[in-house]
Amino acid sequence: MPAAHDATELRWFADGPLPRQVRGWFSSAAAATEARCDRYLLDQGADVGIKVRGGQTLELKVRNDVGPRIDLGAGLGGRPEEWRKWSPADDVVDVPRLARWSSVSKVVTKRRFSVAGTEIPMAGEPSGSGCDVEVTRVVVGSIEAWSFAFAAFGSAATRSTVLWASWRALTQSGSLPTALVRGLGRSMGYPEWLAGRHASAHEHQESHR
Repeated sequence: MPAAHDATELRWFADGPLPRQVRGWFSSAAAATEARCDRYLLDQGADVGIKVRGGQTLELKVRNDVGPRIDLGAGLGGRPEEWRKWSPADDVVDVPRLARWSSVSKVVTKRRFSVAGTEIPMAGEPSGSGCDVEVTRVVVGSIEAWSFAFAAFGSAATRSTVLWASWRALTQSGSLPTALVRGLGRSMGYPEWLAGRHASAHEHQESHR
């Protein structure tokens, strides 16, 4: 059985194309950008995420807890979620034979920070304690959206600290774009966001019958 990895995550989504000012603000020489298409298993609820990453690796994420709301400042806040991930997850997931999947195309730009708030070059898998911060362009069918997220890793005692440290490092690097603080909705993970997107699409189809 693969080892499980724990993370404290805080993620928001916004409808529409990724604003140029957000992309420019987030750019860094140490950032890494990856384009891929992930397939998510639907109808699992907000606490379970099952996906095929990049069309190759089956992954399982389980949300164990949702913390109280925190306010980062500049009008941005949300409820950190505690997730445990298995990758690959072929030995721990039994995928239903008749299942609904959603293809999600992503262009992910990611930066990594230490507990001290120092930016670390993106190289290999996370180790020790740190926080990955990402801005992602997302396309699901005809829906275009974007996401801003933190994923703090390491011991449970340090994850909150490093999440805050990474946010301070970002805010010290320049003023926040208006589109970042005003465009983002309620914080949530991919399973909850996708469930809402597909529910809305279904309601739209029903209304036109």
